Amino acid sequence: MSGADAGSHAASNPHFARDLVYVGAPVGDSPLTVVLVHGRGLNPEYMIENVFERLDRSDLSYVLPAAEGDSWYPASFLAPLEQNEPRLSFALERLRAVHATLTGFGRADTEIVWMGFSQGACLSCEYVARSKVRMGALVAFTGGLIGPDEPSLTRPENQASMPVLLTVSDTDPHVPVTRVNETAAIFRSAHADVSVVISHATDHVVTEGAITLAQELLERVAPRH
Repeated sequence: MSGADAGSHAASNPHFARDLVYVGAPVGDSPLTVVLVHGRGLNPEYMIENVFERLDRSDLSYVLPAAEGDSWYPASFLAPLEQNEPRLSFALERLRAVHATLTGFGRADTEIVWMGFSQGACLSCEYVARSKVRMGALVAFTGGLIGPDEPSLTRPENQASMPVLLTVSDTDPHVPVTRVNETAAIFRSAHADVSVVISHATDHVVTEGAITLAQELLERVAPRH
């Protein structure tokens, strides 16, 4: 199901040209909402097939934003920030609008899980870090905080006990393990409950092992009844 959202008036932002997609349970009937953020060259349909359907948690609600041109920002997430502007700011604005939409449904911040893959994982990490509120959880399938080096990375606040799952392959061509470990250390410094899982020589995909770990995280945050 597709639909408009609280930020659909932002005509100058190209990412608002595409409606949100909703799957799973209605937001008002679910204990938790998962925001699924796709990667570069992908789309919400990819996240439905490769994440939503594999999680097997249709009792939860899911909302999926879509990037204009299937890309949230143009350069690597490791590039100087100015190389990704203004698209990075537009992408973060899009996620803020998703957050506002869920708030309008009556969803508390702690009832929202931000879950992304690749470029969407990086964007999710960055959004949660910049938001400075304690979310329900953060799951980054192959991603980390955005910026060229560790001193430039965003420092989150108010993340006490927030579950964070970061997964990556030790041979991933786009996301170095060092950045994932830096991201983990930064979220730990904000007192989040961080798990890092590094797989060996796996492809740039959402692996079965990563899905299992995400299922376990969701079970902790919103146990099945």
